[in-house]
Amino acid sequence: MNVSPLSRRRMIIQSAGAALALAGCRRSTRGSGKSRVGLLYFAPEAGAELCMKGLFDGLAQQGFVKDQNMEVIASHAQGEISNIPMLVQNFVTQGVDLIITLTTPCLTAACTAARNTHIAFTYCYDPVAAGAGKSSTDHLPNVTGVGSFPPVEETVDLIQKLVPHVKAVGTVYNSSEANSVKVISVARDIFRKRGIALQEVTATNTSEVYQSAQVACYRNVQAMWVTGDNTALQSFDAIVKATSAAKLPLIINDPEFTSRGALACVGIGWYPAGRAGGVLAARLLKGEDPAGIPFQQVVEQKLVLNQNIAAKLGINFPPEMEKAAQA
Repeated sequence: MNVSPLSRRRMIIQSAGAALALAGCRRSTRGSGKSRVGLLYFAPEAGAELCMKGLFDGLAQQGFVKDQNMEVIASHAQGEISNIPMLVQNFVTQGVDLIITLTTPCLTAACTAARNTHIAFTYCYDPVAAGAGKSSTDHLPNVTGVGSFPPVEETVDLIQKLVPHVKAVGTVYNSSEANSVKVISVARDIFRKRGIALQEVTATNTSEVYQSAQVACYRNVQAMWVTGDNTALQSFDAIVKATSAAKLPLIINDPEFTSRGALACVGIGWYPAGRAGGVLAARLLKGEDPAGIPFQQVVEQKLVLNQNIAAKLGINFPPEMEKAAQA
């Protein structure tokens, strides 16, 4: 069939118009539909759950409500770092609008495997150590979020008050977790300046934690300290078993775990950090460029004491410490 130049021109114009109309329709449908969020975390545990509650409250405060105008696809790594990259890739393949990460290993993997997807993070000690940037303002252009570095110096203060004349403290952590490596490096210097040896034992996965805790307890230490290492916390009961058998006080930085066998905790209240992360995530869902949003530091310090464990160990909490814990 012969088509005149004029008719051909009209057909091209009509086809282009139809394509533009279809594109506009797609944009409109996407704009009026639910936002799709991929939520990635290390494993179910009390601190992450509290942080998630804050996260969803922060999102709701800004108009994004789960199962109403926001679809949340949640995945966790079952406590193993090796599972995380595949989960990030699944989110990328599904084309989510935003990836929200909880924990440093999840943020590290997302920064590597989701370069073209917006990322918001919380429940993270140090985003710079995680590879999200060089500083709070000089960071990857697709990433922003909330960091919460633990009160390490206050932790050493607490140990010295509860264990007078302490000379050595044991700790267990996964050297593959950037968050733990950073905290231990800071703590190592503080302990050294206080004349206290930090006996470090590493565990590469959850199955090694109990044996690592036993090794640390046997190194002539007077106390055990566990920071927010994800691998260690997934096997927290094993650490409690080892320290209980050795009759050693266990001091931690995660308040939600204190009742499970720690003597005391000076740590972070994770709800405020989660809520702040939710507000930042909402800004990205509204179209704001993460490149222009500095990382935030949100740390609400919390002191928790376990009177049952203190009685078993024959330790009396100073009155001013009990008063601070009740504040």
